[in-house]
This record gives sequence, C-alpha cells and structure tokens, in this order.
Amino acid sequence: MMNVELDPDTFPALSQHVYAKWSPVLLAPISGSYERLVIGCAVANETGFHLEMANALNRLGCLYAARAESVLFAVTLAEKALVHDLAQRGIKALLHPKGLLSGVALGEVREAEGASLTEIARDWMAVLSSLYDPEMVHEALAQPATANAVAKKADKVEDRLPQLVLKQVSSRNLAIAQYFNARIAAGKQRRRRSAAHEVEIDYKGRKLVANFATLTAGRLAPAVGNIKQRLWDLKIDRERDEAHDGRLHELMIQVPRPDDPQVSEKQYANLETEYAGLEQQADELKLILRQFNTPEQIGLHIVQKEAA
Repeated sequence: MMNVELDPDTFPALSQHVYAKWSPVLLAPISGSYERLVIGCAVANETGFHLEMANALNRLGCLYAARAESVLFAVTLAEKALVHDLAQRGIKALLHPKGLLSGVALGEVREAEGASLTEIARDWMAVLSSLYDPEMVHEALAQPATANAVAKKADKVEDRLPQLVLKQVSSRNLAIAQYFNARIAAGKQRRRRSAAHEVEIDYKGRKLVANFATLTAGRLAPAVGNIKQRLWDLKIDRERDEAHDGRLHELMIQVPRPDDPQVSEKQYANLETEYAGLEQQADELKLILRQFNTPEQIGLHIVQKEAA
C-alpha cells in the first residue's frame, strides 16, 4: 500500500470545516398554487449565518412575463426579511421561523459540513435552484472592481427631496424639525449600507414616522427601486417601534403634476402605472403611501399630522 502525505494547504484538514444547519428558501409565486421556487439557501450555526439568494432572476421573465416584476419584488423582500431575522436571532431563525412574508417559507432544516457557511449555501443553491447560476458567482469574484464601480455609480443617484421637505417644515414649525434624520439636517447624502438589515428613516416624530422619495419620469426604474427600499425600511422600523405603537408609518412621494410640460402623456401614463403597483405593495406591507406634487405640500402634511 502506498502512503501519500497530503499537503495541508491543498487539502484542508477536516477540523477546519464548519458544521451548520441549512434550509432552502421557498417562494409560492402564485397564490393558492402548488408551484414553488427555490429562491435562496439559509445557512447558520452558533457563530454566524449566510444567506445565498438566487442570482439568475432574469429567467423569471420567461416564466411570468409581465408578472415577473411582482415576483422579483417578493424575492427582494424575502431576502431582507430573512437577513433581518437571521441577524437578530441567528440559528433560531432557521429552527423556529417567524415573521416571513406571505408566500415565503423555509424548507426542511438539514445539517451540512463544508469549508464555510458561504460554500455550503452556494453548493446547495447550485443543486436545488434553477434560478441560480454558479458561473455568475465566479465571474463576480473575478471582477470585484467592476462590481464596486457599479455600486459607486448607483450611490451617486441622490434624492434631494428630504432636504427640501426639512426646509419647508422648519419654516412652519422649527420644533418639529428636530425629528428629521441628522444626516438630512447636515445636508449629507444617504450613506451606503454596510448590511442588508440596516434601515434608514428620514423622519421620526411623536405621531408620525416617514420616508420621502421622488417618482421621476426620466429615471423611472431607479426611482421605483429606491421607493421599494424606503417602503421596506418603514416596515422594519414599524416592527421595532414597540414603544410608540400608535405612530403612523408613511412613505411620501413627490410626483409630477398631470399638466407638467416636461412630462409627456406616455411618461405620465407610465408613472401612474408604477404608482398603482407601489400602492398595492404598500397595502400588502400595511403601510401608507401618499403622493404630493411639491415639497411644500409634504411639509404642510407633516406639520398638520403632528398637530392633530
């Protein structure tokens, strides 16, 4: 028998492996249907967690056509809800799931061993999900500079509406202005999030919690994405807001007037369509979505709400 001495750098010792529990993240895209999609894999142990999500969601367009947008939104919310729960409860979030969105569930919890929590999650996603492409992971790891450049470019898109609303509120009631996020008061841009479970709230008053966003005709897709993120932030804040259970959580959106000469009829029709979809999503999250034409109207609404 030949004895072979293995290079420990090439073949990690078994003691270097991690042991964890994992569960597939399942989504029922059609209410009442037996159809299920594997949109993620959650892995956790006593020292940490990793959530690997489907990365080939463009394939949803072939399956659901015009309905793909709502499925994509459900996947986004499911990811944020799970990251939030895993960050708060760790492995208990797998063993005793709670607070999951409608249509989202965790599958059977199983045990696994691997080089890392990330590797365990990626290996199982490659096996279980038709919405996951391992090659895309390799490409992303090989081109980190490109990914960072895209992220930095996205960060440059800044909505000035919160600062404009603060100015309007300050002119009416300076005492209320203290409830705005310090970042807004300092005129700083929204900071880049370091974790998916972080939330940012623009205004937290005595009777009202609010975020502000602009629905623009020229950059409609990024604007809709920003609004969806601000909705999610409000949902998380409301769940954490046990001490002030009676406060209203509202997302206030500035939209162009119907007679705005810089917006074509087609653009305005697209705006109305997107707003209707956002309103439906806000209803599903049990949040209030309001539209205004000017920062002045928003400022007046805030002052009136706090004085009520």
